[in-house]
Amino acid sequence: MKYYGICPASCGEFVQGMMDNEEYLSSYAIDMYSTAMIEEKLQDINLGPYKSRKAIEAVFQKFRLPIEESKNISLNIHSKIPIGKGMASSTADIGATIVATLGLIQKDLTSEEISKLASTIEPTDSTYIEKNSIFNPLSGQVIKYLGNIKNSRVIVLEPNKTLDTMKIRNTPNYKEIKIQNKEIIKEAFYLLEEGIRKNDLHTIGRACTLSSLANENIDKKEGLKEIIEISQNYGAYGVNIAHSGTVVAVMIDKCMNDIKLIELLKQAKLDAVYNKIYTLDIIDGGIRRELEWNT
Repeated sequence: MKYYGICPASCGEFVQGMMDNEEYLSSYAIDMYSTAMIEEKLQDINLGPYKSRKAIEAVFQKFRLPIEESKNISLNIHSKIPIGKGMASSTADIGATIVATLGLIQKDLTSEEISKLASTIEPTDSTYIEKNSIFNPLSGQVIKYLGNIKNSRVIVLEPNKTLDTMKIRNTPNYKEIKIQNKEIIKEAFYLLEEGIRKNDLHTIGRACTLSSLANENIDKKEGLKEIIEISQNYGAYGVNIAHSGTVVAVMIDKCMNDIKLIELLKQAKLDAVYNKIYTLDIIDGGIRRELEWNT
């Protein structure tokens, strides 16, 4: 029998940075997915990605099942999420694999428990959590639930360039530089909380833009200020980035003409750097169970 799990991507974070000497983020889910399918087999076993394989073993350890019994599990990942761009591709693979494995062994975990389990494999995102939240990526712990936003989309600016999350985290003085931005990040998280509470995209957008600009002294995004200026002039709500990735996103609502704004970004030659520019919906987070491949 086959078991499935499906997990959404993110497009970076609303806000990410240091508060109280700890790093926190609030990522958001978009309608792009990774699907994991697992089944027990005696031959032609597909191991799948290394981190996802570790996720199977982590589930077995969690429930005190012999790791040897996971050897006959074949894992296949079907994903449309770009790799190395800050869109939580490996987070989605790991989460989908955990849920599929739970189906196989007939066990269940809460979204919060899955987040903590995933964080033992690598720093993770808050996309496993159904509500937007302030989240510790290193421990997988929800610090504060913020709620969900409606009627929102993002224009994704995706470059060819990739970035290794761990390379950013291992940058000399990474934590010290983050601490320098802590007052800006505190303000950004405050605005984000207020904006989500009121479903006010203007306030959420201000929070995103603040956090994006604060990150420039850690990993500079090419053309960011120009993207912000064009977006503001058009009436978009704000610009967020993948703080440990390469994508940039412009927040709009369901009524705005995204095609026109994409044309303006291309007229400014930004597609020379961000060679893929497209629109996706912001959705509620959480990992789903699927009965067949999500194509």
